[in-house]
Amino acid sequence: MSSLPLQQLIATINTRQLPVVLQVCSGIYFQGSVYELSGSEVCFSTGDLVKVTGLTLISVNCEDTISGQISELPLNSKGVFKQFREGRRYLSLKDMLGARSQGTGNPGLPFSFISRCELTVDDLVMGPGTVMVAHSVEAPRGEGGTGRMLCRMSGSQGGSVRLVLPLSCQGEFYECFSLQEIMSRTELCRGLFCSVDAIVGAERPLIFRPVYEVEARMHLRKDTVRFPSSLEVDVVEVTDQPDDMAFITPLTLDELLTLPDDTFPATARIVETPTVDHLVQSGWVEELRGDQELILHGKGSVSMALFSSARRIKRQYFLVSEGYGGRFRRRPREFLSVFEVYVASTQAPGLRVTVTRSVQEAEDDVSGLVVGEELEVVGHRIGAQEAQQSNPKQSADVLICRRIEELSDDEEELPLHWHGFFREVISNNKKYKIKDLCQQFSLPLNVKVVSRDADLAADPLYGISSLRLECVTVENFIQASFPTSPEYCFTIPIRCLSMVVYFTQESLPWPRDEPPVVHVEVVTEVTESFYLEKCRLIYSQQPPPPRPPKHNLSLAVKVTPKPCIREPLADSHPARSANGSEPEEGLRRQSVPSKAKVPLPLPKVTPRTTECFKRVSGSLHQQ
Repeated sequence: MSSLPLQQLIATINTRQLPVVLQVCSGIYFQGSVYELSGSEVCFSTGDLVKVTGLTLISVNCEDTISGQISELPLNSKGVFKQFREGRRYLSLKDMLGARSQGTGNPGLPFSFISRCELTVDDLVMGPGTVMVAHSVEAPRGEGGTGRMLCRMSGSQGGSVRLVLPLSCQGEFYECFSLQEIMSRTELCRGLFCSVDAIVGAERPLIFRPVYEVEARMHLRKDTVRFPSSLEVDVVEVTDQPDDMAFITPLTLDELLTLPDDTFPATARIVETPTVDHLVQSGWVEELRGDQELILHGKGSVSMALFSSARRIKRQYFLVSEGYGGRFRRRPREFLSVFEVYVASTQAPGLRVTVTRSVQEAEDDVSGLVVGEELEVVGHRIGAQEAQQSNPKQSADVLICRRIEELSDDEEELPLHWHGFFREVISNNKKYKIKDLCQQFSLPLNVKVVSRDADLAADPLYGISSLRLECVTVENFIQASFPTSPEYCFTIPIRCLSMVVYFTQESLPWPRDEPPVVHVEVVTEVTESFYLEKCRLIYSQQPPPPRPPKHNLSLAVKVTPKPCIREPLADSHPARSANGSEPEEGLRRQSVPSKAKVPLPLPKVTPRTTECFKRVSGSLHQQ
């Protein structure tokens, strides 16, 4: 079949024959803008398939066959046209009415006509070319009476005049048509017309070509496209060819979530290899390539915990679902300041810590901390602003701790600005499931896997010395597997991967109504980018922790600067007195070495220091 211009072929399509499949034979066309999001942007290339599903007439192109000029006419155009050299001439109204009623007995009222001759009816003179519209016909009255035709004629002032013309009226009559009548009748829209206002003998033949808004589906487009039929491309109809052309509807992972549950399981193919940076480091990510077939088992949302390893080099990050079968044991946290201990105590009341390094500060009323001391946080005090002038020491923010010793339970006030080294004290070795950890403790939390998940061939969490449980998040996911191993499912987090797939008609690789027992992946390794983005989203919704206090300079030890002693130059002479004698020995300037070493003071030895030293030495001796 030879190709035709798109507008010409669309004009020949009957709406009752839809849908119709067209193939672009020549021409490349882009219509629309990247800023348009209404579905009207279209790009045609040679070989593209278009399935036409709807046609809506929007306008008509009028072409003057002599000059070649083309103009666009709206559908509500008030112009009236008659057939060019093909219109039938009637010598009376009765002949015209009979011709229209032939075969059907219905004249098809209303219709328009003109007279080339001047007509006079009841003292009303109508010039040649006057357009009249017949609305009804009255039957003859009596045996010798003639019928009458009730018509209307447009007046010069915009109104209409009612006329009653006898069917026996003689003249030269022609049928004429409005633009909508021409477009609605197939036998008329392919003919030539001329304007009824044209001078006889000087008519210019006109061709009317309808312009439709075409609704269609295209390959790899999910929505219905709309474009005018006046695009300058050549197409050919291929509806009757073998149905090996599938119009694929691409779907993103977010769109898969909106599908009903009975859609799954189903087979699908990846449109093209994802080119975005992956946020998942699992092994199945590397196998996601273009045209790769997948089995989609289902969709949903699940609570997942975000873990990070405590390694300083090559840290790892994991998303772990609540179905993980391993057991965890808490690990102590490390704190580098009193303020960090205070922040942790607000989330875990009754927090206990041990001192891992001795702390010596400049405050006279606060004794230092010795290695091995155990402290329990019992509260905190915010210093009053008005006390800064009267008693500056009372204005400092302090953490109130209780010393846990065998002989006494002393309380100590530690300024929040102190730097120190503390480790959390954990009193039990209980094993927890991941769900219990999230419910019983405040996050973040340090843990370690002590019992691996027996359902996993290789548990990636087992063997890591310390894991940090950051937060719990709800993730939307798609469960999928490869056809070669349909029973091993992996979880695709929607936020981690951007991918487009389409459903296929391939059968599932298992007997009907006998789905296999699937093993769902419960641990998914993610990248640092995903970890940082998730933490940013989680912590941005929480109130910020208290601001660290500044060091109170009024409590620091004041150091009096020594006067600068200048060393005399080698060629200079000592100053003489007014009588010329040498200056006294006590008044001579003495030379002081510039790098004199000052011995450091020894730490104070207290009974508590001696007792802690004995306790630490005894524990080391037992080991």
